[in-house]
Amino acid sequence: MSQRHLATRGWRGTFTLLLTVIALLLSGVATAGGHRAPKPKPSVKFDATLRSDITGTVLVTGANRGIGLALATNYAERGWTVYATARKPRKADALNALAAANPKVTVVKMDLLDHKGIDKLAKQLKGVPIDVLYNNAAILGDPAEQVIGSYDYDALMNVMEVNVAGTLKMVEAFLDNVAASDQKKIVGMTSVQGSIGLLRDTSIPFYKMSKAALNMGMGSIALKLKGKKITVALVSPGAVDTQMMNSALSFAGMKNANFLITTEESAEACINVVDQFELKYTGYFMSHEGDIIPW
Repeated sequence: MSQRHLATRGWRGTFTLLLTVIALLLSGVATAGGHRAPKPKPSVKFDATLRSDITGTVLVTGANRGIGLALATNYAERGWTVYATARKPRKADALNALAAANPKVTVVKMDLLDHKGIDKLAKQLKGVPIDVLYNNAAILGDPAEQVIGSYDYDALMNVMEVNVAGTLKMVEAFLDNVAASDQKKIVGMTSVQGSIGLLRDTSIPFYKMSKAALNMGMGSIALKLKGKKITVALVSPGAVDTQMMNSALSFAGMKNANFLITTEESAEACINVVDQFELKYTGYFMSHEGDIIPW
């Protein structure tokens, strides 16, 4: 076979491959790794002020203070049965006061770093249908340990173990409880700080990384569990007046920020948004105001 014939075959083969790639792209299949390109999410807007009359059973992690306490309080006021977790229940005074005033609120011990303890709690609640597994608990980490040139890698691992591994463990441990419920919802309390597309500053990279990783993990879980009719909601609570937020702002030199919303305002909006999640929206990354957040 002549050199010219071989060259012609090579050119034709390349051209044919190019046409194939174009056809695949037009059909919605990406060529990188042979993975299918994600379907674009349809435009959706939830009404964050719309309160439903839905009730059920919710498990809220990190409910001893801040947004978690506000979530537990709000759900209780709506008539839900609430399991509220705290690392140190005996010291969770406000949460214990809520439980004392409301027989449908139960305080339980849970530490995201203690996987055996999570399994113990799941065993304790075996057979209890959980309509909404609200994974709220998380840590910021010391902002001073997240500055390039002086990264504290132990601190990085601690943030990832709590915010990512601990949350995924909760999903695994309580999957049967969620599957046995009527509403079948798993919530990951994430953050706009976990959006790579909205990255604008260099602060708290460990926390940002953990929320980006949580988004990917929960997104993967959403795809996996869709066939089981389980809805996964990723919700950012907004800029909330909490100890965590104020720690980050203080390190950045932004004290007395007047743009923060209260924990009560955040909880109200987040619950309303979660109520509007349907299976067709599983894995969506939404703000507390009901808007899609870019990944």
